[in-house]
Amino acid sequence: MSTAGARLAGALVVLAIYYWTLAGGAAAPVQNADEAQRQQDIQTSLALFNTNRFAEALAPTEHLVAQSPSQAIYHERLAVIFQKLDRPADEVREWEAFMAATPTPIDACPMVAEAYRRIGREDLALAAFERCAGLQPANPDFLVFLGQALLRADRKAEARAAFERGLAIDASYPDLHLLLGIRQFDNGEQREARVSFERFLALAPERRGEVAVWLKRTERLR
Repeated sequence: MSTAGARLAGALVVLAIYYWTLAGGAAAPVQNADEAQRQQDIQTSLALFNTNRFAEALAPTEHLVAQSPSQAIYHERLAVIFQKLDRPADEVREWEAFMAATPTPIDACPMVAEAYRRIGREDLALAAFERCAGLQPANPDFLVFLGQALLRADRKAEARAAFERGLAIDASYPDLHLLLGIRQFDNGEQREARVSFERFLALAPERRGEVAVWLKRTERLR
């Protein structure tokens, strides 16, 4: 090949490399590095989380959430990490993100509501308890939580209705009998309250201390 031909061939190779770079050929190693970092974050986050090293698990888990904001599992893990680190405002944010991303938002209950309580937002806690009860209306646990939240909001009639709904679902739930009995007592229905307190004791005799004062107050109605 002549010297001029060699120079032309060399120029064509350089030009080809230039256009290949513009077309994104050089981006592949960057993408591979990003994916390698992501895989490392996945492994590190899970390993640290599973060994209760929550402070150390925070950074890699935040990276995962930033990289994959639609992945509910990472929001859930980050919410638990914030819970363990006593950062309820951040915990609330992640539970809400989890509920928006997951097909099973009930899995954030009642933690999301309790996190709102820890930041002093009883109004938002009540709304969250209402959401939870609506997501699983046949679960008496959520009616206990909802009823207690309604009591804190001084919505006593609605609280009683929640307890009665819970008992309609599960008449063997001791706490619901105790909570309903207190509402009945406060409403002057002392005979009905006595029945509720005795039912609580029959279902949970080891918890007599919790109902002793109410049994004493209604003793004459035995």
